[in-house]
Parts: sequence; C-alpha cells; structure tokens
Amino acid sequence: MSLDNLFKIGDIVTFKTHPLLYDIYIKGDGKLVPPFMIVSEICFEDKKKKVVDTSNGKTIAERIKYTCVFFDDNKSEFKEIVIYESMLRNYTKFSIARTDGKKPVYKIDDKDKISLITEVENYIDAEYLYSNIVYFKTKKLELLKKRSSSKDFIINGNEENKKTIENVVNYSTPEFVLCGYKKELGEDLFYPNGDTKKMISKVLYKVKWFNSNQMKFSEQYLPKECFIDKQPFDTLVPHNEEKDKKASK
Repeated sequence: MSLDNLFKIGDIVTFKTHPLLYDIYIKGDGKLVPPFMIVSEICFEDKKKKVVDTSNGKTIAERIKYTCVFFDDNKSEFKEIVIYESMLRNYTKFSIARTDGKKPVYKIDDKDKISLITEVENYIDAEYLYSNIVYFKTKKLELLKKRSSSKDFIINGNEENKKTIENVVNYSTPEFVLCGYKKELGEDLFYPNGDTKKMISKVLYKVKWFNSNQMKFSEQYLPKECFIDKQPFDTLVPHNEEKDKKASK
C-alpha cells in the first residue's frame, strides 16, 4: 500500500524553524534563517526502513522524505538536501510584514491588491521557450522577507529606542535563461510489489545564469516545476518583451 505524501513536486517549503512561520519579522542574525526550497523529488521508504528505535521505542526516522532544492547566493549555485516530511512546512503558513507595518493579510488587502501568498499560490509553471528569461519560484519570497532590530540611544540625557526594519535577501536568485529541455524517463520508480518508490518531474529545463562567485556562466537541469515565466517584479522594459511578441505571431 502506497503512502500519502503531504507535498508534491514544485511545492515551496521551508524548514520548520523558519522564524516567519511564527512572527512577521525575523529577529537576530538573518544568516541563521533557513531557505525557502522547492520539492524536486519525493521518496517513499519500504517497510524495512527502521523508523523506531526498538531499544527505547522512540521515533528516529520517517518513511516519506523529500529532495528539496534551493539557491546558495554565496556560491551562486543550486544545492539539494533530503528532509523528512514532518520537518517541513508549506510556505502558506508563513507571514511577511507589509511595508506599511500593518498586520499581513492572506487574501485581499485594504487596497484590493492580492497578498503575496495568494500571488505565489497562483504561479503557473514556465513554458519552454528557448532563451526566454525565467525565475526560480522562491525569488519574491526571499527578497521581501524582513528583519526587525532595535537599538537604544542617549539623546539629551534621555534614553530613546530606535527600531529598524530591513529586508533580508539571503538565498535570493538571479534571473535565468532557458537553454535546454529533456524528458525524464525515470527508472526504479516502483518497488517489486507495485508500491511507489519515488516520484519525479517528467520534464527538466536547463537554465543558464552568471555565477558571480566563480566569475563564469553556469548551467543546470532542474524540474520545470521550479520555474515561472511571469515576471515577479516589474521593470521599465519587460524581460521577455521581444520573445513574447515572436511567440504570439
């Protein structure tokens, strides 16, 4: 009998210690905050997997785990990590403070603009169009998270406290250019009894970006579910303006 997975390929998740799951601001060192990640593979352990320590009856593992990918902005490269299901939370559970300091809302704000959560919920996977610019799904979430700090000052003999709000942009990603496409055939996806062993993306996109750490251009194949082609931030000239015109002809 197959197990039911909580998350699916392309879902944005984060480690359950992320401070924005519990408050609207990050407190302390922003470098200690875990990244937002995208599920790229789902694995189901067989019944032989030891999940309980028989010597004490304590749980030590799980039968469902996820391969998650995130962008290391220090090294300008993607990294993968395998994490058990109960250690992850969906991005819809976190809060990001609004720029006006008011409490965040999750569907419609007082200016009739959709919230960030709703915007990300409506993301559609990027279509493949050679040399089109695409964006890693976590880009906007990483750029808009905020950190709160305060400092005491003595002014004219009186103690005053100054509060500072700043964006914490670690794990932010550059824009990427599509340069390759392949279908994932998938091997060893099932156990002999027919139960699912792992779930993977059916299509991979190869993307290219400038690696500022190594001072070169890097390329990598990742599931198509990792990318969107709708521009998350407006620019004076749209990124894919010329390509969009050609595609519409």
